[in-house]
Amino acid sequence: KVTMKKQILYPVSEILSEYNVEITHCRDGENAIKLFRLYPLFDLVITETRLPHADGFTILNEIREIKPDIPIIAQTASVLDNMEKKCLEAGFNEIIFKPIDIGYFVSVVKMCIHKKILKESGYV
Repeated sequence: KVTMKKQILYPVSEILSEYNVEITHCRDGENAIKLFRLYPLFDLVITETRLPHADGFTILNEIREIKPDIPIIAQTASVLDNMEKKCLEAGFNEIIFKPIDIGYFVSVVKMCIHKKILKESGYV
């Protein structure tokens, strides 16, 4: 059983490490945007809504200009009542709240990748 404390401490890379995925970290939002501009070949973006130099909403908008169909998942510890609505209306595909429910997190990532594959294959 995973306790709340362990859920908070699990980084995304540790949760996804057993799924044979390549993960790229950026120390802030500005660097994430720069990296994506240089290498727009990512299959999925997971971003915090609050980051230094460029928040998750700025990242979302910048990446959508480069690659409109890429799945982008917001991750937040915000307790604002309207955060989910705000994220989805802004254009995030999904939102994950902290503390992270690991099973839910993995299912959301799989669902986003599956939808992307179906869309690229012409099934959606």
